[in-house]
Amino acid sequence: MKALSVEWASRADLPNHVVGLLNNFPSNLHPMAQFSAAIAALHSESKFAKAYQDGIPKTKYWEYVYEDAMDLIAKLPPVAATIYRNVYKDGTSIGPIKQDLDWSHNFSNMLGFEGHEFIELMRLYLTIHR
Repeated sequence: MKALSVEWASRADLPNHVVGLLNNFPSNLHPMAQFSAAIAALHSESKFAKAYQDGIPKTKYWEYVYEDAMDLIAKLPPVAATIYRNVYKDGTSIGPIKQDLDWSHNFSNMLGFEGHEFIELMRLYLTIHR
C-alpha cells in the first residue's frame, strides 16, 4: 500500500490548464459538471492517445491504458478537492500532496480535514466506493 501511495502521489499534480479551467468556472456551475470537464481536459495528458497516434501495436495497448488509469486515479483527489475548495471554501489552496501519506489521507488534507477520525472515515468510504 505504501508503494502504491507513493506512486499515486508522484502522479497527482494537475496540469496548469486543468487547474486554470477549474479555477475559472463560475461558482454556480454544478460540481459534477466541473468534475466531468476536468477529467475530459486531462485527455491532453493521455499516454495512450499519444501512443495510439504514433501507431503502437494492439499488443501494447494495455501498457498505455494502465499508465493512463494510474494517472487518472492519482489525479482524482486533487480535481475533486479543488472543486470542493472553489465551491465551498472560497478557492483556498488544496496544499501540497505528501508522498509519505496514503491516497485517502492526502485527499482528506486537500479537503481541509485533518482529524484522525475523518481520515479513517474517508479511507473506509473510498475503499467501499472504488
